[in-house]
Parts: sequence; C-alpha cells; structure tokens
Amino acid sequence: MDDVTYYNPNDISAILLAPHAAFTGIATFFLILRLYVVRGAGKALTFDEYVCTVALLANYMMLFGEGYCVHYGLGRTMADLVEPIFFLKGILAIEVTYGIACPVSKLAVLTMYYRIFSASRVIRHSVWVIGFMLMGWGIAVVVVSIFSCTPIEAFWDRSIPGYCIDSDKFYIGITVPNIIFDFLTVALPVYEVWSLQMGRDKKLAISGVFLLGGSVILASFARLALFSIYKPGGGPSGNNISQTVVLCHVASAIETPLAIIGACLPPCAPLLKRLFGGVTGTISGKRSRQDGQSAEPKGNLHSIVTIGKISNRSGGRQKRNKLDTVTDFDPEGSFVRLEDGHSEGGVSTEELTGGGYGARNGNSDCAGGLKSKRRSVMAGVDDADIQLKRFSTGQ
Repeated sequence: MDDVTYYNPNDISAILLAPHAAFTGIATFFLILRLYVVRGAGKALTFDEYVCTVALLANYMMLFGEGYCVHYGLGRTMADLVEPIFFLKGILAIEVTYGIACPVSKLAVLTMYYRIFSASRVIRHSVWVIGFMLMGWGIAVVVVSIFSCTPIEAFWDRSIPGYCIDSDKFYIGITVPNIIFDFLTVALPVYEVWSLQMGRDKKLAISGVFLLGGSVILASFARLALFSIYKPGGGPSGNNISQTVVLCHVASAIETPLAIIGACLPPCAPLLKRLFGGVTGTISGKRSRQDGQSAEPKGNLHSIVTIGKISNRSGGRQKRNKLDTVTDFDPEGSFVRLEDGHSEGGVSTEELTGGGYGARNGNSDCAGGLKSKRRSVMAGVDDADIQLKRFSTGQ
C-alpha cells in the first residue's frame, strides 16, 4: 500500500454526503425564494430562472449518483467492496453529472448578469464568449469521462483488456480551466458596478452581493489542491479510489449549489431587504445619509433599482443609457419588475429616466406636457395678478 495516499478502515462517506446535501438544501431554498419573488410580482419566468432550475435538477442528479455509489461502497476501502463493478459505474455517473451540473450552474449566473446588465456591451459580449467556452468545457468533460477507457466497459470491468487514460491528470486538467471561468464570471459584475456613478459604500454593498456567489472560486481551488494531493485513480492499484475520491469530490459537490446560490442572491434582494432590514438596504431600498437625513421620506419603501452606466452629454446633461431592471418594493409584499417601455400607473420607465426617443430629440410628449403645464400655470398667475389689481383699484 505504498502507492496509496489515503487509507481509513472506517466509512468516510458522510464527509461527502453531509455538506453536499446541506448546500443543496440552501440552494433549493434560494431558488424557491427567487421564484416566489418573480411570481409574487405577477411576472413570467425569464430564461435565467429556467437555467437556474435546470442547474438545480442536475445537482440533484449528482447527489443521487453519490448516494448510489455509497450504497455500493463509496467511503469504504476497496478491499471492503462487495460489488466493485457497480461502484465504478456509479463513479462514472458522478463524473458525467458533474460535467453537466457544473457548467449549467455557471450559465445560470451568466444569464442573470445578461439580464441585469443588458445595457453594457462588455457584459453582453463577455457572457456569450464565456458561455460558449463553458458549454464546450462541459461537453469535453462528459465525452472524455464516458470514453476514458477503450472499450468503455474496461472502466468498470478490469478483466476486459483495454486502455484507460490517466485519471489523475484528467481530474487536474479539467479543474484549471474551471478556475479561469470562475475568475472571469466574478470579475464581470464588479467591473460594471464600479464604473457606475454612485457612492463607494453602495458600490461595495452591491459588489458584496455578487462576490458572495464568487465563493465558488474557493471550491475550485480546493478541488485542484485535493486532487493534486490524493490523486484518486492513480497508480496501478487505483490509489484506493473508493476513499480518495470522496475527499476530492467534496469540493466538486458544493461547487454547483454555491453557483446556484450566487445566481439567486441579487434577484432576491427586495425580499431579503424586507426580511433582514438594512442588510441589503443599499441594494433594493432607501439609503440613510451620513447626516441622518434619509434620501426618501420615512416609511416609503418604494424604490427604483437600475444597473447601467450613465454617460456624460454635452452641456453637462446626463442620461442613462438604458433602464434594465426596476424593482418596486412595497410594504404589502409585492415585487414588480418593469422592463423598458412598460409602465405602472401611467408612467413608463423611459419617462422616468428620460431615455425615450422623444427625450433624445427634445420633443417628447412628456417634455411637451411639462411645457404646457408650465404655460397654464403662468397664465393662471397672470390672471390672478390682474384680478388683484382690479380689486385694489375698486374696479
């Protein structure tokens, strides 16, 4: 057993199942919370919510695969396995489901970015590029996992003559690009948020919400370190793969639910504000100023949240490029997300931001209405002044 990096006579399967089940439960809670926010606003589900749901289902498939492997000996020593063929088939199923669940969970985060930061050309193009690379990576992981041995049956039946790739190098090889994808995914919203014109404390608060989902990077680094240390499947004996793979796969198991949680946190900000008060107040509600005066009248919980750059115009005028997401949070518990051109109470988001076509050309209906109201008010003032003069002169 000189080539074995880890050996334990006890069953260590709980090291894998307990954290994966716990994080899966948290991810399920946040996804249900996100769907509640959307449906409570009377809005239809968007594409990123469907992607997030598929990612959670794929994560459950991976969890069930782990349970299948535990039934056939995962966590015990290879010498204690009664049916190693079924165990190795389960290991192959875990690798395939990981190749599906991991990239789909990252795509859930990217599609959420695409919807929130749709005004940013950098974000849109980056999401497409990273998304295609993630899908290519996932397809490669699934294909290489299935055809890691020739013939395929040689993976679980070592009595069949064949050739298999070095599992140790394969596990490490798929982890390095995954870390790169995680870095790019986390950097996208932070870059956009810090290019907005707002206070530093608010930038830090918004960035913090997105960086909570970036904790998946820690899981990717842990996966790389663990596979480098324990090397499951390496050597002529397989390096006691029934136990060494448990220690390494813990990081892979929590990586997917962490990404799902990160994709659900920003859309849940209005409800989280109501539940936890000021914790997420800078994201979805009113913000207290340093002098103690509130930015909005006390008790008014209605707010408008916009993500998008503000560009400088000639003459010192400023205008938002585009209003991407408006979240109306009311004390009765309704959550309304308005898109471009939609209105609530007769006022469109374009009128609120001055982003309509007429506003750009200086002859919008809104601008015309304001001028008309101003003329009528001035006429009323003049008329009142004339009546006052007549009264004072006795006419």
